Amino acid sequence: MDVEKILGIARLIDHYADRDQIRIAFEEEAFFPPFAMLFIGAKLRSVRERNPELKIDLRYHHSQAYAAHMGFFRLFGVDYGRDLGEAWGSDNYIPITCLDRAALYREPGDRYVELGDLIQRKAERIAGIVTRGLIAGDPMFDALAYSIRELMRNVFEHSESEQVYYCTQFWPASNRVEFAVADFGIGIRRGLGTNPNFRFNTDKQAIEWSLMPSVSGKTHLAGDRGTWTNSGYGLYMTNRLARNAGGNFVLASKSMAIHLSRATKHNYQTSFPGTALRFNMNLSAIEDAKAKLDQFRREGFEIAKTIKGSGNRPPSAMSVLLRRDYR
Repeated sequence: MDVEKILGIARLIDHYADRDQIRIAFEEEAFFPPFAMLFIGAKLRSVRERNPELKIDLRYHHSQAYAAHMGFFRLFGVDYGRDLGEAWGSDNYIPITCLDRAALYREPGDRYVELGDLIQRKAERIAGIVTRGLIAGDPMFDALAYSIRELMRNVFEHSESEQVYYCTQFWPASNRVEFAVADFGIGIRRGLGTNPNFRFNTDKQAIEWSLMPSVSGKTHLAGDRGTWTNSGYGLYMTNRLARNAGGNFVLASKSMAIHLSRATKHNYQTSFPGTALRFNMNLSAIEDAKAKLDQFRREGFEIAKTIKGSGNRPPSAMSVLLRRDYR
């Protein structure tokens, strides 16, 4: 279940996608962390939607109690384990959950609230559950809430999808967290292609450029530079935060994926209908989230000056500041 094997499974599934049956056998001691469950489950879901007659024959899956509890099997339509979002609790995890854009507007007055503020509220709720009640101001909470917010913003602002799937797990013994998110939207290359300055011939090019500061499908748009104006810094800041906290960052879209750690970069071929992301980090390594983000912002702004087509736009307020600083 390393990153390369997880991403390769998607291409293997494609090989059998148009047949009448796929048999999936599970090893008894196999463990599915959040990204593996979400990525593989979402891939199988997309294949079944394309081929409704496809039957999935599971073998030895009763040994996968954790995956069943997290909603993995229900994600691709198998009646086994808990449903999506059902296993909600305060045990340092959130199961595979589908969030609809409309569900962000919980109260009547929310229709007057900016989408970014609604996503911030959701990200803080997730961070509070996973870290067992930490609040804004704690570096671990701040780093986690910021990263979750930026990944969710990326879906609702660029993918043209009305839904995002996510799950997360925090391991207190090692103080490590993994957060995974996926959508069935248009993908990174088409998303960036809405900006005439960033039209790429390959998914690999698009993915790599999407992680650079001030690269976005919307930075060319004129208008008011408001609090939540998209400035193309979200993925850049999030991947740097994860990698500098002893973790890594994975971004997969359509035919390609990139895997970044602090000192390494790998590209892998894959096959995913939309976009899937993962970050993991050691929260003990986050001493001051605000200071780190300020550092990355300054460095990113200098990098952005060298990127043709970025417009040398400074990062917007909410892309580089923690929510509590804005308040």
